[in-house]
Amino acid sequence: SSIKIHGSSNVNTFGCTATGAFQSKPIACEYKNTKANMQAVMQGSVTVAIKSFDCKNRLLDNDMRKTLKADEFPHLTIQFLELERLPDVDSEVDFLSGKVQIELAGKQRQFYLRYAFNKTPNGYLLKGSRAFTFADFDLSPPKKVGGLIRVKDDFDVGFTLVLIDTDKVSAF
Repeated sequence: SSIKIHGSSNVNTFGCTATGAFQSKPIACEYKNTKANMQAVMQGSVTVAIKSFDCKNRLLDNDMRKTLKADEFPHLTIQFLELERLPDVDSEVDFLSGKVQIELAGKQRQFYLRYAFNKTPNGYLLKGSRAFTFADFDLSPPKKVGGLIRVKDDFDVGFTLVLIDTDKVSAF
């Protein structure tokens, strides 16, 4: 699995990546019939240590950790809440939207994400991306050299999660 952050400053662009097996609570999805409509309710989460992000530059790593308050809040957690519908597990790829709650730097916010759900020989891949801002989490972008170098408020996050179907029925 991997999570990639791409951002820019008034001087350059940068990217930071966390890869590997992330700490997770099993992700499951079930269809629920409510009075309002049918919905695919999700459970489970993925937790990533902020210090596991590598920006390929020690100064950038330190700036990112400081900006994200890694000493006080050492993890990024993505909790899966719902999907617009159950994914088609028999197709090669299925595109769908869902709602997640992201906890970063002590703030919890809900967002809608667009996913590509891919079938693999050993399970599934859940891929997606979304634009965020530091302000989404009440953070200020870093500044350096007395404010001459300023990181822009917006950044893109792309992710690929490897999901293993443990019981080959409906869990993913």
